[in-house]
Amino acid sequence: MLVLPMMPNPTTRSWSAEQWLLGGMVLALAATCIGLVLGPQPAASAHLIALALLVASLTAALLMMRLVGRTHRQMEAMLRGRASGEERAIEALRNSEAQWKEVFEHNPVMYFMVDATGLVLSVNTFGAAQLGYTVDELLGQSVLRVFAAEEQQMVQRSVAACLDNIGQTRSWEIRKVRKDGSRLWVRENAKAVRRLDDQLIVLIACEDITERKHAENALQQSEMYLTEAQRLSHTGSFGWHVASGEIIWSEETFRIFEFDRVPSIKHGTVLQRVHPDDRDRVQRTIDRASLDRKDFEHGYRLLMPSGAIKYVHARAHAVTNMSGDTEFVGAVTDVTARKLAEAKLHEAQTNLAHVTRVTALGELAASIAHEVNQPLAAVVTNAAACLRWLDRAAPDLNEARGAVRSIISDGNRAGEVIQRVRALVNKTTDQKAPLDINEVINEVIGLVQHELQRHLISLQLDLTSALPPVVADRVQLQQVILNLVLNGIEAMQPVTERPRELVIRTRHDDDAGLILVTVTDCGVGVATGNADRLFDAFYTTKASGMGMGLSICRSIVEAHQGRLSVVEQIGPGATFQFTLPLRQEEHAW
Repeated sequence: MLVLPMMPNPTTRSWSAEQWLLGGMVLALAATCIGLVLGPQPAASAHLIALALLVASLTAALLMMRLVGRTHRQMEAMLRGRASGEERAIEALRNSEAQWKEVFEHNPVMYFMVDATGLVLSVNTFGAAQLGYTVDELLGQSVLRVFAAEEQQMVQRSVAACLDNIGQTRSWEIRKVRKDGSRLWVRENAKAVRRLDDQLIVLIACEDITERKHAENALQQSEMYLTEAQRLSHTGSFGWHVASGEIIWSEETFRIFEFDRVPSIKHGTVLQRVHPDDRDRVQRTIDRASLDRKDFEHGYRLLMPSGAIKYVHARAHAVTNMSGDTEFVGAVTDVTARKLAEAKLHEAQTNLAHVTRVTALGELAASIAHEVNQPLAAVVTNAAACLRWLDRAAPDLNEARGAVRSIISDGNRAGEVIQRVRALVNKTTDQKAPLDINEVINEVIGLVQHELQRHLISLQLDLTSALPPVVADRVQLQQVILNLVLNGIEAMQPVTERPRELVIRTRHDDDAGLILVTVTDCGVGVATGNADRLFDAFYTTKASGMGMGLSICRSIVEAHQGRLSVVEQIGPGATFQFTLPLRQEEHAW
């Protein structure tokens, strides 16, 4: 409470100093005049001198009175100005005190003042209301009242630390308990100070951070779910800033690559973990993405310090950040288990494909025997002719040589048939190499030629010449073509009212970079409802079929990054086609 000094009433009138001086001079002059009139008569000169002195004194008094009056007025003005200034300062102080009190009471921050023992000396209205109390309910009470039992030791330690370090601000986050039992998170900033009476107090400002804590907890929970999901799926995430080359990895990505966790990583470090055989290909993918700024995906192997090999598949999406720079956000998946399972599945499929080939060759036994018997019979005939030319009285050596050449040619032809049969029967691993698809088709036709003749089927070959080579496994492609041809032959067996024709075509789609192979028959055709199921395993339209032929063929074609399908056809019969890419894409797991 401010105490204001008593100020004089400006309306009270009193005689000033010059008025008292003027009055004194007038009385002195009157006394002098009375003395001169009533007293004895002095000499004329003395009379004049006295009169002059009297006038001079009166003049000096008047001058002094004027000077004193001016000085008095100046002092009064100064005093009035000082009093007015003090009044304004007092009013400003009142206003400031009111404003600070308003700020203290209603500022959305909880303010506490506690003594060294923890008793509440002061609390603002807002702070008390936030906790569900009135100010009077908290004053004189222990500050521990607004904290949960499990938090009180921390509060005591924090207050003690403030008292041990006077003037230093300390901060901590803690939960407080409202009067109704609900809790809120606060951030407390506290500092111990010494009052004028030498008493130590602690000033505490508390900010409600409950919403922020809830958001942080929700974020932490979300991160926990994401981390666990990544761990379960063996999929890590990453971010790549192209301009700086900086890469940010998730915890699971570090686990996959078996690196210690760091804030960021560089491509050079990543490449050290990539298998040496895949390193150049991975570098090309990175360089291309840096220039194109387009989405990409690729698969590669990791060579771990222990010597183990991991297979990973990475996919990234290009985004533009607020600065206009390109960043890639992506995921990398450890597919080692899948690759091992695929290897076992591929081995099983290879075994099944081998069995299928052997079964098909069993069905073609008569045709193969015919193909082999023809050159063997020709060999016998030519050998007998050769003997006859040599048994003449004058041996005809030229004819004998011709017969021997025919024997050699027929022997080679028989050997080629046996070699093709052995290639189909042998169980070999994938051996991809550049080959001419037309040559593969002709090799298959050599095996089924007798089968076509036996079923009175006319074969038409529409093969585009000078086709570019495709990278493929010869035996596997032979199996695909053989299966499609045998299916066509079987489909035409019931046909009697029209010629039986089988057409094999090859085409080159330069724009798409593909080789197209079609096998068309004029048999019973494919029912519309069955077209989508033809390539399913164990689905068959044959009474004695296993339903594995077309399924295996599709697996083989897809392993060559191609596609096998059935084409809608106008008129009787069915058309199957498969495509093979001319350019093998970089291998992606």
